[in-house]
Amino acid sequence: MTYEIYDPFKDRPDKVDSDRWLEQEGWSEFFGIGGEESDLRIRSYRRIVKGGREEYIVDVWDLMHGSPFVKVDNIGELMDLLARWAPAVQAAALVYVLDELQSYRLDRRGVVEAVTAKAAWGATEGAQALVADEREQAARRRQVAAQRKAAPGAVTQEPR
Repeated sequence: MTYEIYDPFKDRPDKVDSDRWLEQEGWSEFFGIGGEESDLRIRSYRRIVKGGREEYIVDVWDLMHGSPFVKVDNIGELMDLLARWAPAVQAAALVYVLDELQSYRLDRRGVVEAVTAKAAWGATEGAQALVADEREQAARRRQVAAQRKAAPGAVTQEPR
């Protein structure tokens, strides 16, 4: 099986948005692995050409850059291509979670924090508990800052 590099934007006018151009050319999003915020994701598009035949294009993205599009002629080739790339997307997602587990910072929108909040407070109350905890920590930081300002040189215990 060979894959063809394909540039769907070669005839696109300068002022036309990429997504709009793809639509105008008959392409519609078909299937993807990984979301917009994923470290690595795959997108595919499908269009129907003369005679009712389907064709597909696929690109791979990290957070900043996309690969050239690869064109495949049928659903079987698309599934083969996705199967080849899916392990890389899964590995990137796993590495992201492991990196987050090892981080000492708290991110209220982080995966680890969301899972922990759901485990501690339940799925519906987890987000509220995270926000309340963040407010409490911010209040402690303001209190320590006010104490330092009121008594310069005094040693104040940092909030945890």
